[in-house]
Amino acid sequence: MLYEDQAAGFDERAAIPAEAVESIAASVAEIAGLRQGDTLLEIGAGTGMLSLPLLARPIRYIGFDRSPAMLAVFREKVEKARLRAKLLVADANDRWPANDGSVAAIFSARALHHVDVDHAADEIGRVLRPEGGWLILGMVRRPSESVKPAFRRQMGKLLEEEGYRGRSHDTHTEALFSALEAIGGERAEQPHVVARWTRRIAPLDSFTAWQGKKGLAGHDIPEEVKERVLGRLRVWAEKRHGDLEAPLEQEESFELEAIH
Repeated sequence: MLYEDQAAGFDERAAIPAEAVESIAASVAEIAGLRQGDTLLEIGAGTGMLSLPLLARPIRYIGFDRSPAMLAVFREKVEKARLRAKLLVADANDRWPANDGSVAAIFSARALHHVDVDHAADEIGRVLRPEGGWLILGMVRRPSESVKPAFRRQMGKLLEEEGYRGRSHDTHTEALFSALEAIGGERAEQPHVVARWTRRIAPLDSFTAWQGKKGLAGHDIPEEVKERVLGRLRVWAEKRHGDLEAPLEQEESFELEAIH
């Protein structure tokens, strides 16, 4: 999926507080040990929600994404902030837009699980510097029984009943890190929680967001299947929460996992 239809409202829908974004960028730079002139490659750069603080550092930034519309939003931010970035339309399941052995660190948030594990491992090995570099993956975390995780688990069950296999960030990350360890990679000891915040969100907001975009859960699916899944999910949600318009407090955090 290209997420072309989500570009204009993506930052609002997936909002992360500004202070959290600064903390994430600082942590990425610290973990990777970024120095002046180093190249950082971001996979699935999107609208640049997490990237602007990184661009302010004296590094070379290359970001790529399949969606021209998402990158157009990113470019506007870069121009407004008078920063510099190399932003490219490219598919991470093809050759990545970086020279062999040229990259000090690779960063990706909520994107790399869409890429074949073997291909990702091959490209990581190709673009990172011969002396070694870092792969750093970011993920928003929420308590398992809070609104979004519970809804996504139930949606995954309903999609499986329709014949669509779910995608798991955690399963993909474990498979990818294991593949990299097999060729000499070393994981950081444990994931780093680098920011925490609280949001007020109504359960209905999730349905509104899903209905307003193409596909569902990363799948390009027929509209009638989407409507059927969301209809069944809403029935389940109303039994669980009652009033779907009532805002609920939701804790969120941002976690980084890294391997060298």
